[in-house]
Amino acid sequence: MSTAIEQRPRLYALLRRWPTVLGVGVAALTLSDFDDGREFAIVLLIASVGYLAIAVLERPQATWWVLIGLLAGVVCLRLLNIAPGPVLAVAAVVMTIVGFVRGSLRRLWLPALQAPATLIFGAVAFIAIAAGSQVGSTLVAVGLLAHAVWDLVHLRARAIVSPSLAEWCAVLDTLIAVGILVLVWR
Repeated sequence: MSTAIEQRPRLYALLRRWPTVLGVGVAALTLSDFDDGREFAIVLLIASVGYLAIAVLERPQATWWVLIGLLAGVVCLRLLNIAPGPVLAVAAVVMTIVGFVRGSLRRLWLPALQAPATLIFGAVAFIAIAAGSQVGSTLVAVGLLAHAVWDLVHLRARAIVSPSLAEWCAVLDTLIAVGILVLVWR
């Protein structure tokens, strides 16, 4: 049997796991710009606000577009010297109101949990930013690990966000969190 034929199943397996591969790559790139770990609180904010936005929209197929929009918005805000955290917090409040008015956040189980989860993850991110370096970095890491569990709940339920984003986000959150803990507590 030729080597090319033997490697084909591995290639297909790798292609099926493209969100995992992308998550590993983005985590490595993200961690290459490590300061003290608190700077990754924005990842927690983007992830939680993104899940909330998709729940309000009730459009899992728009998941990646919502992520791209949030990332572009954060980049633009930073270019304008505007802190993205407070803007994302205001956006989350507006989305929560819209979600309750539309009814998309009043459904049982995961939709109903999106706003409280965003509040919790957001609070952890803002407390981490305000805390000292080691405590704040550890809080960001714990928040990211908790969000990775949240990602897996969504992946298992195949609800709210696309499975590919839930998988990607779980890998990204986990690797960044572990990276923070290793770099801060070494």
